[in-house]
Amino acid sequence: MPAQVIKIVGARQHNLKNLSVEIPREKLVVITGLSGSGKSSLAFDTLYAEGQRRYVESLSAYARQFLDKLEKPEVDFIEGLSPAIAIEQRSSGANPRSTIATTTEIYDYLRVLFSAVGQPHDPTTGKPLVRQTPQQIVDQILMFPAETKIVVLAPIVENERGEFRDVIEKLRREGFVRARVDGEILELSRPEPIRLKKSESHTIEAVVDRLVIRDGVRVRLADSLDTALKWGGNRVLVLREVENAASSAANAKDVTTRMAPGKWQAARYSTDYGNAESGFTLGELTPKHFSFNSHLGACPAC
Repeated sequence: MPAQVIKIVGARQHNLKNLSVEIPREKLVVITGLSGSGKSSLAFDTLYAEGQRRYVESLSAYARQFLDKLEKPEVDFIEGLSPAIAIEQRSSGANPRSTIATTTEIYDYLRVLFSAVGQPHDPTTGKPLVRQTPQQIVDQILMFPAETKIVVLAPIVENERGEFRDVIEKLRREGFVRARVDGEILELSRPEPIRLKKSESHTIEAVVDRLVIRDGVRVRLADSLDTALKWGGNRVLVLREVENAASSAANAKDVTTRMAPGKWQAARYSTDYGNAESGFTLGELTPKHFSFNSHLGACPAC
């Protein structure tokens, strides 16, 4: 049966004179008295100090190294005590950037908590973001019907304005033979240069591999995905040939009809948090994503 009181015997911390007292649990208790009578010595230096000390000692040696350990107070014994939290009453300078979290000094702990166990969501659709391992992506692609033709693409530029001559030249120098530019696959080694209008938005994807889903293709597919994820910033686009694919407004932007024969349907994958439907991706969550002092977490409006 849980203890009904916190029993303190022989408290001698600071100006306490061998105090023994029982404090009811799960009640709002107020300690009053003259200045110097030992209110803080009892509340902070005895009750809180012992509760915090016992809690820290219950943790692993690894966890204890990150926490301050309080000295054992001068008291014979205390029973019925739970892990304690103390909020001191003290004046602080008026800071327009202060929040409740910073004032109570729980801000840094909340940032670590949310980055470690938080579930990110797409800010546009509100849907939870998911991420996959390269192995999971390989497994999903291998579930395509046998003899399905696929093209593995690495997204390089996505709906951005510019000529991107340096991007195309870099892909050619790095050994890429083809690139998909605005939905059309082009040879990078062709005699005439690829010219893009600077005032228009363009999408460029490097063609990493073209293969057919069949037995024995796993290793090659895994290598190609690894290359695509590296060049695509943890993103990869896989086109698969779909016979008699029905076009619709929903998937019109993911299907290109310039790659004969047949139609090609796109599937997006990412090892970062992302939403395949909207294309929104988010890198690894860190405490900086919840800090108003970092560009990752700062509100763009404020």
